[in-house]
Amino acid sequence: MRKFEKENEQAGGGCCGVTGGTDFSGTAKAAFLMLGALFLSGVSENALAQCVATTDCATLGYTESSCPDGGVKCPFGDKWACLSGSSGDGGDDADKPGSVNNDTDCTYGSIYYNDGVCYSGALPGRSPIGVVTYVDPISGEKWIMSLDSRSRNWGGKTDIAELKNYTSANIVISDVKSCENTDALLKAGSNIADYVYAYAPEAAPETKGKWCLPAAGMLHIFASHQTEINNGLAKVGYSGFGEGDFWTSSEYGAEQAWMYRNASKDFVTNWKYNSKTAVAVMRIK
Repeated sequence: MRKFEKENEQAGGGCCGVTGGTDFSGTAKAAFLMLGALFLSGVSENALAQCVATTDCATLGYTESSCPDGGVKCPFGDKWACLSGSSGDGGDDADKPGSVNNDTDCTYGSIYYNDGVCYSGALPGRSPIGVVTYVDPISGEKWIMSLDSRSRNWGGKTDIAELKNYTSANIVISDVKSCENTDALLKAGSNIADYVYAYAPEAAPETKGKWCLPAAGMLHIFASHQTEINNGLAKVGYSGFGEGDFWTSSEYGAEQAWMYRNASKDFVTNWKYNSKTAVAVMRIK
């Protein structure tokens, strides 16, 4: 029997601080088995003597940034191993509820929270600020609609040069330029654009200036997914969207703009000076 083999037997098979009788698993166990294989294949004692335990937190299984429900902190850094399914502010796990990186449950009807979490259900300790109502079929961009609304007139009696005029309900649903339209409206001094630009949920004041008046195309998709959207809202105590009339940011002409009628799920034009419901949308991903 070689010297190392004999000493290893006497020490209980220890290496890198792992000694006989210790209940070890994970990285340490894998490292031990690997070293055993190296020994059997004829690796020198000098090479084995260079075995050093890793201090990399991610390799050791510490991947979370925080653990609000309890966990163990990595002794070599600021990462944690959480004891529950919650990953705090996201960490590196993209599939856990409560993670800002979680895209699995972020779809039509999912709730967007004030800390950047998007999840298809209620999450205690967070404030909902919107619901996912539009997912771009090409780019995958995701947009939420505000949970608040106001009655506003569109404003103005002039044709806004920067806005395209849509003269058909079949064509206006191709317009998804919500924020571009809102910027043009804001420059023109529109009442409704002033409201949307100044809007921010109480739980997320930092989002001010990021919201836009939805274009007709976005509300067209919203109409197609109202079952999922209303079901999602019900999970966090909201009644859902009723049968109101919603302004779009899509223009018809000098004195009229397009409006979405939720009761009949279609688009009609209305005078810009009439007061109708204004909701806001914001891109989140």
